[in-house]
Amino acid sequence: MKNIIIIILFLFPMFGMSQNGSFTGMANSSIMLYDYWALYNNQAGLSNIEHIETGVSYENNYMVWETGKQAFGFVLPTQFGNFFLSTSRFGYSDYAENNIGIGFARNLGEYFSASIQFDYIFYSQASNYGYKGALLLQTGFIAKPIKNMQIGFHIYNPSEVVLEDYNDKKVPTIIRFGISYLFSNKVLLSTESEKDIDAENRFKVGLQYEAIDKLFIRTGFLTNPNQFSLGIGYGYKKLTTDIAFYTHESLPISSQISFKYEF
Repeated sequence: MKNIIIIILFLFPMFGMSQNGSFTGMANSSIMLYDYWALYNNQAGLSNIEHIETGVSYENNYMVWETGKQAFGFVLPTQFGNFFLSTSRFGYSDYAENNIGIGFARNLGEYFSASIQFDYIFYSQASNYGYKGALLLQTGFIAKPIKNMQIGFHIYNPSEVVLEDYNDKKVPTIIRFGISYLFSNKVLLSTESEKDIDAENRFKVGLQYEAIDKLFIRTGFLTNPNQFSLGIGYGYKKLTTDIAFYTHESLPISSQISFKYEF
């Protein structure tokens, strides 16, 4: 059983669905969206936050607790821009991937936002592999060319960091580009292309509908592998809760829940 879990962890690492129930419900077609949970997607989406916000999330992958993901983050707005901290962990005692990131996002005029984040990512594995870490960065922008349309671009690990002393494990270099359009105050449609330079391109489409005030229903689809997602979110005063589920072609269903609080 342990060997099977290790294989799953290597084949389906933490670079996939978002670290929250909000964007995951839209199949993570979210690179162009402004939201607290842009903390784990395109941090340029944090530039519009005006109050201190924090959040936590948990994901159960394929109904196997050893492949769970946990995340915690914090955003601090200032007059110069928004500073933020993010942490995440994927795996268990025999194999784990951990990430700590700090960064900065701000608006550059009325129609453009940009961000940069520095990460320390570290892996740990039982037996002879031990522990290995590396520094990397990620950067992105969001543009609003016309009313109700947003365009996002993000690149993760552009320097192609390789952990040479850790079984030659390569940290993925991922490029994402997407467009969203708000058809009304209630319906949002988003599309996105994601390219890991060592893997096939992934296409995503997401839909969000605000059924009543602060109650959101979401669905989405992405390719390679083909996955469907469904989610729901509700905001009550300063607390927002999001839940999502998504399928896999050959593995059991996965679920995710996240909480965000605005001070």
